[in-house]
Amino acid sequence: MNVYLTGTVMKNRKHLPANVKKLKQKKHEVTTFVHNDTVMVLGWQDKRQVLMLSTYHDAATETVQQRTRSGVQEIVKPTVIVNYTRRMGAVDRADHYCASYGFMRKSLKWWRKVFFWLLEVAVVNSYILFKHNQTDKTIRHLKYRKNLIRQLVGSQRHIAQRPGRRSSLDEEERLTKKPHFIEQLPRNNTKDCAVCSDRKTPGMRRKTVYCCKTCTRKPGLHPGDCFEKYHTKTIYR
Repeated sequence: MNVYLTGTVMKNRKHLPANVKKLKQKKHEVTTFVHNDTVMVLGWQDKRQVLMLSTYHDAATETVQQRTRSGVQEIVKPTVIVNYTRRMGAVDRADHYCASYGFMRKSLKWWRKVFFWLLEVAVVNSYILFKHNQTDKTIRHLKYRKNLIRQLVGSQRHIAQRPGRRSSLDEEERLTKKPHFIEQLPRNNTKDCAVCSDRKTPGMRRKTVYCCKTCTRKPGLHPGDCFEKYHTKTIYR
């Protein structure tokens, strides 16, 4: 009895020919490699490169309809990919959903990878349940994920600041006419003075054990001139 196998394969898979691993293709280009007339490796370039390994199919293609942002268009697609997509099981579909917009990152900590994988699977399962119970079938996977992120994050948004650059929030906070109070740092800790300290110039680093208690960042400041300049001048350095 002959056993036929068809499935996707990773580009870095062991024992694959070197030509397959270095394969570069144009949009919708089909490339095939055959070993002993029994095993075929087929590469097809869509949005990403797809590699198929099959002991049954050949390099035949067929015209199918594909939905795009501009509408429905006809493209030439390998038959092995069409049949695999039509008949693949639930596990393959779940892996496909997870890989489409996955946020997994390399990590040396195994528990971190497990956590993010479980989170990824939970998102995919929620999307499947949403499609099952929702009458509106126009919401695609990507749009669902964006809506989910908005609902989880809400109006909270983090804007990273480059080191050493003053933010508009700092300036508004410094130059308000409300009183600012100075305090000593705990346990004799020190900070660079925001006004007179300069790490880029040798010998110009100035430390202080005091900071502004009122400002959110609690910048290090020397009592007296430095404290006054920081809270009265736009350009204080």
